[in-house]
Amino acid sequence: MSLAEHVAKLPRRRALRAKVETFWLDEAYRPPGQLDSSLKKHTTLINRLRAALLVGPAESIIKEIDAVVLTKYLEEIVAAVVEGASRGKGDTEDAVDIIVHLHARLAPDFFTLLLPPLLAILAPPAPSKEDKDREKEEKDRIAKQRPVLRIIAELALVNAWPEGVAKGAAEVGKILKALMNNDPQYANMTVLASFLKHFNRTYLGAHGDEEPLPADDELVPVEIQKKMRELFVAYFDGASKTLVKGQLRMLEQDRKNHEAYIKSGEIFEDRQHAYERMTRAVERLTTGVNGLAELLGLQPPVLPTAASLAKSSLQIVDSGSSFTVRDDGAVPGGIWDDEEERRFYENLPDLLQLVPSSLLGVKEVQKEATDKGEAARKRDEDDVARQLAQMDIATPAPAESIEMSHGASSGTTASADHEQPPPLSANANTYEDEAESAPVATDEDGLQSGPAARLSALFAALPESVNRETIDKLAAEFAFLNSKAARKRLVRFLAAVPKNRTDLLPHYARFVAVLDPYMPDIGHEVIDALDEELRYLQRKRTVRELDSLRLKNVRFYGELAKFKVARPHTILHVLKVFLDDFRFNIENIANLLETCGRFLLRYDGTASTAKSMVELMRRKQSTSHLDPRHQVMLENAFYQCNPPERGAREVIALTPMQSFIQHLLHDVLMKRTLDKVLKLFRKLHWEDSEVYQYILASFTEIWEIKYGVIPYVAALVYDLQRYHAEFGIAVVDQVMENIRIGMEENIFKHNQRRIASVKYLGELYMYRVVNAAVVFETLWSLLSFGHAAGLPVPGRDSPIDSVDDLFRVRLACTVLDTCGTCFDKGSLRRKLDQYLVVLQLYALCKSNIPMDVHFMLGDTIEALRPDMKRFKTFAEAAAAVDEIMQDSAHDVNDDDEINDEDRAAPQDEVEEPVTAPLDAGAVSDDDAEDVVVIREKARTDEADAEAETDFDREFARALADTTVERKTAAPIFDQAVPILRKAPAGARHATTGLATGPGMKTGDGGKMQFMLLSKRGNKQQVREVDIPVDSAIANNLRSHQLASKAEQEHLKRLVLTHEQRQGQSELHAVEQAMRARGIRTRIVPS
Repeated sequence: MSLAEHVAKLPRRRALRAKVETFWLDEAYRPPGQLDSSLKKHTTLINRLRAALLVGPAESIIKEIDAVVLTKYLEEIVAAVVEGASRGKGDTEDAVDIIVHLHARLAPDFFTLLLPPLLAILAPPAPSKEDKDREKEEKDRIAKQRPVLRIIAELALVNAWPEGVAKGAAEVGKILKALMNNDPQYANMTVLASFLKHFNRTYLGAHGDEEPLPADDELVPVEIQKKMRELFVAYFDGASKTLVKGQLRMLEQDRKNHEAYIKSGEIFEDRQHAYERMTRAVERLTTGVNGLAELLGLQPPVLPTAASLAKSSLQIVDSGSSFTVRDDGAVPGGIWDDEEERRFYENLPDLLQLVPSSLLGVKEVQKEATDKGEAARKRDEDDVARQLAQMDIATPAPAESIEMSHGASSGTTASADHEQPPPLSANANTYEDEAESAPVATDEDGLQSGPAARLSALFAALPESVNRETIDKLAAEFAFLNSKAARKRLVRFLAAVPKNRTDLLPHYARFVAVLDPYMPDIGHEVIDALDEELRYLQRKRTVRELDSLRLKNVRFYGELAKFKVARPHTILHVLKVFLDDFRFNIENIANLLETCGRFLLRYDGTASTAKSMVELMRRKQSTSHLDPRHQVMLENAFYQCNPPERGAREVIALTPMQSFIQHLLHDVLMKRTLDKVLKLFRKLHWEDSEVYQYILASFTEIWEIKYGVIPYVAALVYDLQRYHAEFGIAVVDQVMENIRIGMEENIFKHNQRRIASVKYLGELYMYRVVNAAVVFETLWSLLSFGHAAGLPVPGRDSPIDSVDDLFRVRLACTVLDTCGTCFDKGSLRRKLDQYLVVLQLYALCKSNIPMDVHFMLGDTIEALRPDMKRFKTFAEAAAAVDEIMQDSAHDVNDDDEINDEDRAAPQDEVEEPVTAPLDAGAVSDDDAEDVVVIREKARTDEADAEAETDFDREFARALADTTVERKTAAPIFDQAVPILRKAPAGARHATTGLATGPGMKTGDGGKMQFMLLSKRGNKQQVREVDIPVDSAIANNLRSHQLASKAEQEHLKRLVLTHEQRQGQSELHAVEQAMRARGIRTRIVPS
């Protein structure tokens, strides 16, 4: 949409917005005249809305709408509009006019019912299993979503949501984000392009050199426009990268098809179909990306071509590589990772000390020959090293044929002019011919039946040998069977290692290395067999079924190199061959470096050449478009052979006592072992300062303990404080300090320990280690700490509590979920109600509340106060907080002119003495705190905590006893009491069921009158009986009445004392809350 089109549509959209806002506030519009309520007319209208909502014309449909009642068929009309909006093509502006007029007729319920089903149509689709069904479903879905998205966007501009345009634009942004995030194949690009075509200027704002409009002419807020543009630009960048990757894959597939056509003369049908599907996908994505680039004013990506790829493939990177191998100085362990590995590869037994020299073929005259052989081997190694140093590593060329040999043969290298290495030696060829012609039977191998059986037993034991002692023992046993036929059979056995038993390769390599000083032909022939196998695998490098065989071959090569059976320079030549054909040997390179890369980089003779080759591998890796799996394999191989420098982890050595304490808390403590753990902790040496400090640290570092054990730790603190009072105080003090430090630092990685700390505090309250005042002080500090005004203000950030950080809400919900159910009576209930209101205000001050935090807060309020009102806006919460402050102001009386004689210091105030009069001069100019004086209504002596606890316990026991007596006591008199007429004034009667108190008057002559109830037949009779005052029954009655009266007076006095004490505690709590908010308070008697 251009700027001119946007300006042209402004008057119409403003008129529609005014119409919608009018009927959001006023009653529904009723047309003049008689309205038809017949079913026929309504059915006709519903069918037309279903079929012609997008076709129109809008005037005729609106005329039909104004001719009927509509109210009885609201749901049917909504369903028809939803179906009509998603059917076919047409003008969405006519549909919006009709929908707005329906809102005017059916306000305010119409939009509330219409918007959810329209948004449901735009939801991301569920994945389909079959390609045919998926293509058909995608086509139908896009045809429905295209007009519906345009209608939703238009309705958002005309205030279809009662919250305003910002809410509607935010909903549109959510829809677009969902369409982009759930679209890996970019099938929704046509829907998004249709949206940009009609709402580019409206929702994305001005771009580039375009002239901005006045603020009144922008229908969408500027902040939302910026977010919308960033969303589309990110989507365009992702689509562009995917397009470039798809183009490269298509060109690669085309090249492979061309090579296959040259080799076989045809292209298989499945390969051709895959190429055609890839071509269609790339063309569709190219069209979509170019369309988005034009609508967004961006440059489309430059796609690679076959010519550009061919040109770029000839370029050689001469610049210094940023991927360099770390130079190892004095690395602990040197070549090996640890001491155990070093002993495995270097400490080899000498067979001459275990086996007679005659069996090994060692003679005195062979000493000079051995020296000459060592000198020749040294010259060969130097020659190979010199030729490897001359290799042009920076400019490799793919090797069509690969020939390799071990270090004892003539130097085999790949020179700059790609000279092929010489073939295998004559001895190796002779051995291969003999191996092909020789059968497996031991008789034809020249072995007698006894040695052949022992050799078979040895071969059967080799796969079960998984430690060096067993391998060394088997090597010595083989030396006793040493013969040419036995060595040939051993070579065939070692070359035929199962491809899935790579765990045997290090042990087999050690077996060969132990025999190599005295039987070198075994090592040479094993390496020759590996060379031949590697040549075959390189010729079949595109066959994926041979990957496990390649893994076995390369790892065996690497293990032999670490034992120096395969000369290290030969392994470098193998690595060079793999690097020349890099793309098809990525797995081989990774396996070789993982096996012996660390050895090659740290061995003196190969360090420099291996370092150059690893740098070459890193350059090739950075300039190639590799599969993610191959990328990860190369990264793992590089860092395994060249690990980064890091310091060793410090292992804290614990004393036996400390280990025992950790064992009790981490392993033993649970619900059924609580008493046992308590007894064991009481038996510890509490008088020892080190033990005491470690116990205290273990109980305060609660995040080190499992979360589910925290309640049992709190129970231990409650039980231990009865024997060590200072321990409970220290634990509570440190827990409060940890919570305060967490709020001051606000480090993300410490969030788990902060959750554990507040959970611990709640459990300490549940076990009566702390009182409610401590819990509420912590809860209020979670909301006020770090904010100058005591509470956060929308738009005002804090350095330790940012506007997008809601972790304190999680902490508050954790505390309330733990102990909030206890605050359900009296003043604690009122305090919790006030706190929950302020907690909602705190949450609404934050921006973009995550869904999990929203649900957590809702669940907490639902569990504690199901009937409490939930606030949706900051204004509602602020009004509720203002009401709370007004209610609290009735109990607060500011009096700054009272003399010192008229006021007394509060009992619990220790920090600030109040003996000085509080006048205007008592507060300095730099003291910005408010002073609030709370006048105490009545002042009484407060009982100590022990007396209060005893009273509560005895009072609860008395209530329980009386309840039990009433339930279990048998009725004494099961007869109806007759109705007696009221005696004349002045007469006092005492009955067995009623007592008049100790001061009752007696009858004439010092007698007491009783009413005697008797029964004759079925009739009840009542007559008066005069009993002398000094009789036993009269004395018992009088003493019982006196005791009852005294008990009532005692209970009355206790209840009044309890109420006075509760009032004192409430005043003290108010004082503490005011002080926590920075307001000084003083309580004076009235």
